[in-house]
Amino acid sequence: MKGTHPAAHPLVQLSPATRGLRQLEIRFPSQYIAAQSFDHLLDTASTVSGHAATVRAAIAAGKDVYSEWPLTPSKEASTELMALAQAAGVRHIVGLQRRLGPDYRYVRDLLRDGYIGEIRSVRMHISVGYFQQLRKASLYFTLPAENYSGLLHIYGGHYFDAVFTMLGHPVSIQALNVNQFKEVTLIETNETVPHTLADQVVLTGTFENGAVLSAHLEAGKRNNYGVQIDITGSKGDLKISNNTSFGNTYNLIEGVQGDALPMQALPVPDIYNWVPPSELGASQLELTHLYAAYASDVNTGTRLAPTFADALVMHELIDQMEVSSRTGQRIAMR
Repeated sequence: MKGTHPAAHPLVQLSPATRGLRQLEIRFPSQYIAAQSFDHLLDTASTVSGHAATVRAAIAAGKDVYSEWPLTPSKEASTELMALAQAAGVRHIVGLQRRLGPDYRYVRDLLRDGYIGEIRSVRMHISVGYFQQLRKASLYFTLPAENYSGLLHIYGGHYFDAVFTMLGHPVSIQALNVNQFKEVTLIETNETVPHTLADQVVLTGTFENGAVLSAHLEAGKRNNYGVQIDITGSKGDLKISNNTSFGNTYNLIEGVQGDALPMQALPVPDIYNWVPPSELGASQLELTHLYAAYASDVNTGTRLAPTFADALVMHELIDQMEVSSRTGQRIAMR
């Protein structure tokens, strides 16, 4: 399914939330709610440690449930939630919405259609200004390891899912997770808190066809942060870039076929937009597309929205990256 979409059009508006975070308030016309049965979907938007209880309550009430990523702090807990949802016969959706952005779906189709030939390599650099050694108190939840809310868990999960949905998952990996900020100071209180999570992550790997992967995630970068994803093929190149990682700026897609030629901007065709034109920012629009995907799944039987099963795939990747970093071993992911 390239761009056309049978679902009606949800409207999304940002609203302020507690702890300095942002959440999305979903608003639909009453006739749209009646048609799409969105009153049977419960959203879980809180810190990771609070997701499981809300998800269990929704499942017990017989409602479809959406949870932000990370789903829970562990693969075991997420597996339990998926089993409960399946036993209850309710739909389960996880907030790995980046894969549904029009730009990522467009690039996926370019790759599938052979725009750059056979994929030879993928290079990712994801850097964020957040998670510095001086941190706002509202970001305290990112400090305890048990909260599963560090650079690798949040940014790694979102971007690895988006890229691997386009390319397929690596069959072998080796990771280096480095903690450079041993202590973090909360700005408002000047309290110093121990910090053990990685703020530098390097991942290498190979894909089924022999293509190679190199990825670097870094937190607390003061300047020149954002996203750059370079995909090298046998016939050309593709590039996804952005000066933010989670923000309202849209990705720039560039590509070229042939040799020694400058990259050219590739505007995303309108058919990849599943919702009407709006002033929504990029991250907001990605989440809007997740709800459109859910509507299509409910009404037409498609399987577009990421589920708890996709969360388990990311849990497994992150778990194996931790093992690889700790042991220094390359790990087969088959």
